[in-house]
Amino acid sequence: MPTLLQYLFAIGTFQGFLLSTLLLFTSNISYASRILGVWCGFLAIGLMLPIVEQLSGIESYGLLLAVTGFLPASYGALLYLYCRHSVLDDGYRPKDLLHFIPFLCCYLLNIDLLFSPDYVVQTFVEGARAVPVRYLLGQSILFGQAYIYIGYTAFFMYRYQQRAQDNYAGFNPDVFDWLWIVQGFNLIIWSMKAVAMVTTGLGLSIGGDVLIVILIYGIGLAQWRNPQLFKIVVPVTTDATALMNDSGSKITGRLDEDTRLALLESVNQHMQTHQVFLDSELSLRRLADAVGISTHYLSEALNGEEGQNFYNFVNKLRVEYVCEHLKQDQEIKLLDLGLKAGFSSKSTFNSVFKKQTGLTPTQYRNNCMR
Repeated sequence: MPTLLQYLFAIGTFQGFLLSTLLLFTSNISYASRILGVWCGFLAIGLMLPIVEQLSGIESYGLLLAVTGFLPASYGALLYLYCRHSVLDDGYRPKDLLHFIPFLCCYLLNIDLLFSPDYVVQTFVEGARAVPVRYLLGQSILFGQAYIYIGYTAFFMYRYQQRAQDNYAGFNPDVFDWLWIVQGFNLIIWSMKAVAMVTTGLGLSIGGDVLIVILIYGIGLAQWRNPQLFKIVVPVTTDATALMNDSGSKITGRLDEDTRLALLESVNQHMQTHQVFLDSELSLRRLADAVGISTHYLSEALNGEEGQNFYNFVNKLRVEYVCEHLKQDQEIKLLDLGLKAGFSSKSTFNSVFKKQTGLTPTQYRNNCMR
């Protein structure tokens, strides 16, 4: 192995174990982040394999390969559980363990390899023995669970992102952006590994390992820049029942246009009079109850006439509130104003404001001062 790759793997291994330790043992870290810590630790072990082969010899490599070779069969479950608990923050549930059945099956099928490192060396390193069928079956399970969980996790994230946007105005959109990036890297890495396995392309396999190192560094950088990604950031804490019941069905458009306009006028009047958008916990259910209509009709009015979901509707009013106050008082602290307007965090405030105006809050204030 080239020296540069050895250094790269060594750095990735160190960074992976360091990040895993921080996420597992730092206080006030969410359950989702601890799951991410386990995954980073497993990734670090995988990056350590070629280093052990180079430094400690074939026998140590064979033993480590036998013990850790099927750890990737847990990656799909770990990433799904990380995404799930990042979004819902529902804590540990005993049935979470069911997701590790593929991981357990891989080891049960090849349990004899754990006690026969010499056989592992002869089969997978020296090529002196034929690869057993049960190992190939384990590999099929390993790659199969990866793609199944990639699809399942993507479906889960898309569904809850839509539900959060339709029902809740105070969640942090950066959470979903981050989860989609992690899943994108995951898909690319698994695809490279799968192609490398079929074509025996060492370059693709190493390329996948390099992406793992980049991903680990990306996780570390994201934690440094925005620790909230690894703490409790929950878009669905209140009105969970409303999320499950009201937005799961499609809007059928049963209201005529005049009725929708009347409902929307009533909602806008209520928002302007009572400024309920200043409530960081405002939800579709709360607003519908205050106005005296069903959540279904409120969603239909917003989508049909405003052409936007509840999240964008409320945050547009919040941004307008911030802009108006910045024109009147240019010395006010931006974060204080953002929180007063109903934004739940600095990152959410900055992200939404720039999306709505094309400028950061600081840039907007500077324009007002000219």
